[in-house]
Amino acid sequence: MKSMLFEINKKKWLTLFLVALSATIFRLILQAFIPSSGSNPFPPSAIVKAGLLIPSFTIYALITYFLLAVVFVIIQGRLPGTKIKKGLMFGFLFCMMWCIYLFEPLPHVSSTSLTELFAYPIVDGISLVFLGLLLGKFVAVDSQLSGKVYINLNIVPLMAIPVCFLVLRVFCYSIVHIYSSFTANPLGTMIWAVASGIWIGVLYLFLGQGIKIESPMVKSLFFGIIVFGINLFLFNFFITLVFESDIADLVIRTMADIISVTIGVYIYEKVHFLMILAHSK
Repeated sequence: MKSMLFEINKKKWLTLFLVALSATIFRLILQAFIPSSGSNPFPPSAIVKAGLLIPSFTIYALITYFLLAVVFVIIQGRLPGTKIKKGLMFGFLFCMMWCIYLFEPLPHVSSTSLTELFAYPIVDGISLVFLGLLLGKFVAVDSQLSGKVYINLNIVPLMAIPVCFLVLRVFCYSIVHIYSSFTANPLGTMIWAVASGIWIGVLYLFLGQGIKIESPMVKSLFFGIIVFGINLFLFNFFITLVFESDIADLVIRTMADIISVTIGVYIYEKVHFLMILAHSK
């Protein structure tokens, strides 16, 4: 990880900052188009009460986009396709992940207007695709594997990630009792968990190609913590800027998802390796 960061020269660090800044400004502009229903499910945060939401939101968005840009630089070298395709793929994959997470059937969602419910996924999604476009244009390089995308779609290892995600989520819902609609809407919550796990699997199938690590253990840790985990942490904790939040609940759900995805990726890599070994005999 440290050697990968050392490969980023000073000029590229500046480019990453400017790309993140541009995406932040773009996101702030789009924020003006999001309607507010005025009915908030939680008490306002100390940041809101102090009148510091806009500067806090700006700094948080800048950090989020900058760290996503750093992740992109680390993995883009081994991703197939032209530089624009790489950037758009990266942005779209995280766009869909954020959209799915925003549609988690939580108790407060029922009191949210449809316009507001769809506005945030659309605005956040467009912003992430815009970030990906900028990364493709100004940061990525064309791959010699252009147009040759190798994806292993064998159903056995592919199922590992969504299954692990679902199992640990159900454990957190039923035993740990994290904030959810599992009791009131078990079917909807389960469907959401399966859909989330499947999309995270898709995320790994595409972006996992860019991780220059052979060890299944280290590779799964890198994806779970760096590629997936940093993004998830920043996504989940954004709400603390706006509302008073249960920090323990946020930590538990974030860590549970990171652990389940890491285990799922490890199983995927091990099973995939064993299947290749079996076919080679």
